[in-house]
Order: sequence, then structure tokens, then C-alpha cells
Amino acid sequence: MIQSVRQALVRTDQSAREILSALGIAPASFYRWLQHPAGRRTPGSANCANRPAAPRPTPDEEDAVRLYAREHTALGYKRLTWQMLDAGVAALRPHQVYQLLGEMDLIARRHKPADTLKRPEPPTRPDEVWHIDLMYVRLGGRWYYLVDIIDGYSRYLVHWTLNTTMLAETVTQTVQQALDQLTPQPAVPPRIIHDHGSQFASAEWRSLVQATGLAEIKTRVAHPESNGVIERLHRTHREEATLDQDINYHEALTRFASWCRYYNEQRPHSGIRYLRPLDYYRGDPDARLAERTRQLDAATAHRAQYWRDRTT
Repeated sequence: MIQSVRQALVRTDQSAREILSALGIAPASFYRWLQHPAGRRTPGSANCANRPAAPRPTPDEEDAVRLYAREHTALGYKRLTWQMLDAGVAALRPHQVYQLLGEMDLIARRHKPADTLKRPEPPTRPDEVWHIDLMYVRLGGRWYYLVDIIDGYSRYLVHWTLNTTMLAETVTQTVQQALDQLTPQPAVPPRIIHDHGSQFASAEWRSLVQATGLAEIKTRVAHPESNGVIERLHRTHREEATLDQDINYHEALTRFASWCRYYNEQRPHSGIRYLRPLDYYRGDPDARLAERTRQLDAATAHRAQYWRDRTT
């Protein structure tokens, strides 16, 4: 355990307190261990000694984590934990995955985000607040323009279009398509957050807003972080969807459609308790969390029995 913490300090930008918190270890206990290398069961650490130790992951579980981590090197340990659970790879808790990754030298180095802004109260239901923005994409030697609409409550990618122009009608058509496909239709149209791009000052945009009853929320001028939810989505596109490639437009449409299904239906999202956007958008997040707890408890019991069988 001490070696795992030391490796994490060297290989990540997290503080010792952050690492110990992730592992569920009190700082005072950890520093007592440093003074008594024999381990937890030392005089002065009676509380730790009396606490039953969680059974160590089985060899099969360790192999599964090692293989999955090597195939998903861009994922942090928390997202890796819940994605493995949802995929039926391994039912472990975040601190167990963190410890294994440290022992395997597979902890992904994460960069701390820039200073954050104070944001308004978050939405409380799907389709209450949408975020929209454009993103430049270079395919096959030319530029295209991706328009994304993401739901602020669930982080669900509601709709997207990949376009050859960035005219106002490109944006208005994308929003209209997103509204048309809503099922069920909300009693109140979503509030839509956007920047100060020329598309949102056009006559086409004004006509759409008046016709649909959309309420606008404009971000701060020259401050993209004001629309941070969709800015983070675009960063994820860049890091994981690998859109900028030497492929043609039609290949890009196919690949990106597949990526968006994965993003919405499989990828755990840190902003929604590491559930999938679909769980929040059209599912029951509390039920999903309860099911995860049942899976983890069952796996813990199975793991304990595994080690008991090998010591008797």
C-alpha cells in the first residue's frame, strides 16, 4: 500500500491527501504506517487492526483489469472502474482499481483543470437546458463544421450535424431537427446556452427562437469556459473520438455516429456520478446506482469465499 501511494505521487499530479482519500485511508493512519513499516497491525493503530480487511481481487480480476486498462489508456481510474463494472469485466470499487493500477504501473496521468467559474444552478431534469456550439473538424484535407447539442442535466448528446458550411441556417436546422425528434415533447421548450457567434445574431436564428419559444442564455463575451459543458464535450471528441483524420466525409459520419452511441450509452461520465448519459436522460439513475451496489456487494462476497477456499 505504501509503495502504491509513493508511485502515485510520482506519476500523477495529485496531492498525497487526494490519493489517500481515493484509497479510503485516513492521512493519520498512513503516516503511522510509515513510522511502523510492519504494516497496519501495530501499537497505536488499533482501529485499523480491528477493521476487517477487504478481500484482495482474485488473479482473474487482476488480469482483467490489466488488460482493460491497457486497452483504455485515456481513462482515469474512476471512469475505468465504472465502465468495467457496466461491461461485466470486473466488479471492483474505485480504491481497489486505483491500488491495482499503481501496482501495475498503469495509472493515467491526469492534468488539473484550469480555474473554474461560478456557474448557475444546474438543471434538475432532462431537456430543461441545452448547450450548443460549433467545432472545426479537418477531414481529408478540408475543413468541416460539427454542431453539437448536449443536454445540461444528463450530458446526453441530443443531436449533432457535420456540415460543409457554418452559416446561420446550419445551426438553426440542427436545433430544429433536435426539437422535432424530442419524445415526449416537453411542455416548456429547453433553454439553450450559446456563445456570441454570428449565427446566433442572425435573422434566421431570431425567427427560430420566436417560432419555437426557446429561451436563450448567452455566455460571457470572449470566455468559452462559460459554456464549459459543451467545451468539455468537444475536448472529449478530440481526445477519444479522433475526428481529425485523413478520411472522407461519409466515413466520418459513420465513425462519429458510432462514437456518439458509445458516448451516450456506454461511457461513464464524471459529471453524473460516473453513470452513462442515457441513464440520466431517459433512465433511472438511482436504480442504476443501487444495481451497482448490489453487483459490488455480490462480488465482494464471492471474492472473500475465493480466498477462504484457498486458505482452508
